[in-house]
Amino acid sequence: MRATSSLLALGALLLAAGCGGGEAQDPPAATAEAEPTEYVFAPGERITVELTMYDGEDGRRTPFFSGYRPSIEFGHGGPAVECGAHLPVELREFPPGETHTIVLECGSEVAVPVDEPGFALVEDGVERGRGEVVPTGEG
Repeated sequence: MRATSSLLALGALLLAAGCGGGEAQDPPAATAEAEPTEYVFAPGERITVELTMYDGEDGRRTPFFSGYRPSIEFGHGGPAVECGAHLPVELREFPPGETHTIVLECGSEVAVPVDEPGFALVEDGVERGRGEVVPTGEG
């Protein structure tokens, strides 16, 4: 009888400590992955953007076409990066004064703050348009 009560006491102690007992234990809580603070694009990676080209005195006077290579300043006053602009198939040209979703491919790595995804399109030191990076879930 003494052995039986000792075994029962040992079993109760093991269950209280979380060992054995046949019940599944909850898995440890998954640690939340930190939210990224910036989008990073490798050279040549496609960056989807929504761009508004200015019209008039501070804007372009003529449209541009796919292959146009303006300077882009990502973030607030970030360094200018030369990027190739690629228009969607249904858009033959990008006229001044309009807004369209296009793709940029930049010649060097680009880091864009998540909370400030804006950029400026610059020609000859003059801002000719403004836009925002459109997160696509790729990369």
